[in-house]
Amino acid sequence: MTESAHNEEQYDILRRIFLNIFIIAFITISYVYISEPFGSISTIFINNQELSIQFGITLLLFTFLSVLAGPINGLITGFLGEFIFQLAFYGTIYIEWCFIIAIYGFLVGIYKYQPLKYHKRINVLYTFIALIITSFIIFSLIISFQIVFYPGQFTLDIIFINYGIKFLLAVLISVLFIVPILLFLYDKVLAKEEKQLYYMFLTHHPLSASDHTFYLKFGRTKIYFCSRCSGVILGGLIALFTTYLISKIYQIDFSPEIALLLCIILPIPGLTDWGTQRLLLRKSSTESRLFTGFIIGLALHFMSYTYKYYFYTMIILTIYFTIFGLLVYFGHKKEMRLLKEEMDKFSVEREP
Repeated sequence: MTESAHNEEQYDILRRIFLNIFIIAFITISYVYISEPFGSISTIFINNQELSIQFGITLLLFTFLSVLAGPINGLITGFLGEFIFQLAFYGTIYIEWCFIIAIYGFLVGIYKYQPLKYHKRINVLYTFIALIITSFIIFSLIISFQIVFYPGQFTLDIIFINYGIKFLLAVLISVLFIVPILLFLYDKVLAKEEKQLYYMFLTHHPLSASDHTFYLKFGRTKIYFCSRCSGVILGGLIALFTTYLISKIYQIDFSPEIALLLCIILPIPGLTDWGTQRLLLRKSSTESRLFTGFIIGLALHFMSYTYKYYFYTMIILTIYFTIFGLLVYFGHKKEMRLLKEEMDKFSVEREP
């Protein structure tokens, strides 16, 4: 295997790892945030144990994303999203619902979306049938779990109607027709033709430095992003979500003293990685750009908690931006010097 092929293989493995972490984080965070105003999938069963018909926004979103992401991601995010939501908003854990939603995510993800899949119209029907089969499996599971976890609390007909039938009705009005249509439109818009969207405002690098970029694929459309910025976004999202959960679960705010300390420490690896690359001392790897971007994203979020020490925060920012400016200046000077040396050498070689 050539060095180029080996590097390409390493990049592909890294992209897959990062992509799956991003997908799991995105679906889990979306599940919790959407569930806060609209209720999680379990809410209409736990908070209202009577037969009722409600449009399930969270059920619709989770089903659609699980079909796109596949069974394993659907399983993990279903359990994590429901568990975290219950921990933050119920004050107790109904573990059976965590498993039910995890299994639901796994089952709907089995008939996973593939680019151009819905250009064959028959696959819209197959998706519809797959959702019906999944719904009846979960219907049976809900009834079984209620009997096992709450023996004698409800009669069988109440369990059948108020839990099983209620779930089927929720799927009918929220998922059964809408999800196949959404998948068809997604495939029509993003997979009709192969596209590569490479914009400087997203990548911050010309095509000659495309190894500094990272792409997300939607259908057959690849959208390229700066790899360090991708890490920053992921780090910021996870930090935002984590502090949000701490506030909801423990009713406490993040310490401004710790936040200020983190704002001092966390940017150092990123500045070092970028600075040594800018000074042409070494070349950053995709791994280092993603990792250092991630911890810079953490620092940017924690900065919002340093309002108590606004003056010190401004001093820290001034110092870091000054260092950044000096690195840009000396890096440019070094580039020009090396370019001049190369041109002089070329001129000497051309002389008769």
